[in-house]
Amino acid sequence: MINIKRGDGKSTFDFWVKLRIDLPCIFASWQLQYHGGVTGGTNVGGTVKQFISETGAVDLLVYNRWKGWVAAVLYEHHWDIREFEGLEWYVGAGAHYGIWKDGKGEPPWVYKIDRDYNVFGVDAIVGLEYNINRSNFYVGLYWKPAYNFTDFTKLWEDEAALTLRYSL
Repeated sequence: MINIKRGDGKSTFDFWVKLRIDLPCIFASWQLQYHGGVTGGTNVGGTVKQFISETGAVDLLVYNRWKGWVAAVLYEHHWDIREFEGLEWYVGAGAHYGIWKDGKGEPPWVYKIDRDYNVFGVDAIVGLEYNINRSNFYVGLYWKPAYNFTDFTKLWEDEAALTLRYSL
């Protein structure tokens, strides 16, 4: 076995052994909460939200719009609204990728689809979410403007939807 010494006299092997012991303990101490559900409005699809801290969450949205498919991954920061128990608001940002197939999709930036369209871009999100009677059920409403870097490079500010989620 090769034992490489760092500048402080310790071996890199010691570092990797400590990392292998400490890393599972760190991950096991996280109390993750998952919310899965459906979304409907200007889009129709599914959503999975995983809280990675008390106020921070990663949200995956996969939905159908204009007969094409879009996937968005967003980081959201949540705040309680103290005057209304169970109600919170959030803001966040992320990225999306969408695909419309030749002859099947109806993206609004073309009169007639004659080829495949693939778009990617950035998203922002603002929303409200309410925990129904301290149960595992949540109802929410969001607005998600997006900007495409390819094909139709324009700000899309019309995406809004209602979400129904169940917390695991």
